[in-house]
Amino acid sequence: MLDIETVLMVTLAYMVGIVSVMIFNRLKRVDTPEAIAEYSRRMKEYEDMLVDLRIRLDILEIRSGERTHDASQTVSQEVGDAGHKPITIRRTLEQEGSGMVDYVLKLLMEGPKTSRQIEGLIGRSREHTARLMKKLFEMGCVTRDMASKPYTYTITDFGRTALQQVSVSA
Repeated sequence: MLDIETVLMVTLAYMVGIVSVMIFNRLKRVDTPEAIAEYSRRMKEYEDMLVDLRIRLDILEIRSGERTHDASQTVSQEVGDAGHKPITIRRTLEQEGSGMVDYVLKLLMEGPKTSRQIEGLIGRSREHTARLMKKLFEMGCVTRDMASKPYTYTITDFGRTALQQVSVSA
């Protein structure tokens, strides 16, 4: 038969086990929001790195395309600013589909637009829109007002000329 001492020892071990599990779960819950915040921060860093790498890749593709382009598909114009080199705009600038650059420039002909407005009008992601607008800004086709977030973009005279020349050659 079971003596009282054995029953008490088993009961005490059971209670210590339950209390240990409860303490472990409580400590684990306290760390969970911090762990989620850390994972979110890391994911944001990785996402920013990927976007940055994608922009760099797009710029390299544009530069390499400028060297091997077909003259019938391009419009070239010298820009008078000392800060800009001769710029070549290709009708097939972006990989996502022909005419996206033309479409965005036509939208900006109607008036200044924020990146969110452009994003909604072209139906692309925030990252895609940001890359495209950065390319257009670097090429001198648009200016951006950095005083507001999101940036407000306006077409430049060079952008108007390029758009007119592309539409005439089409």
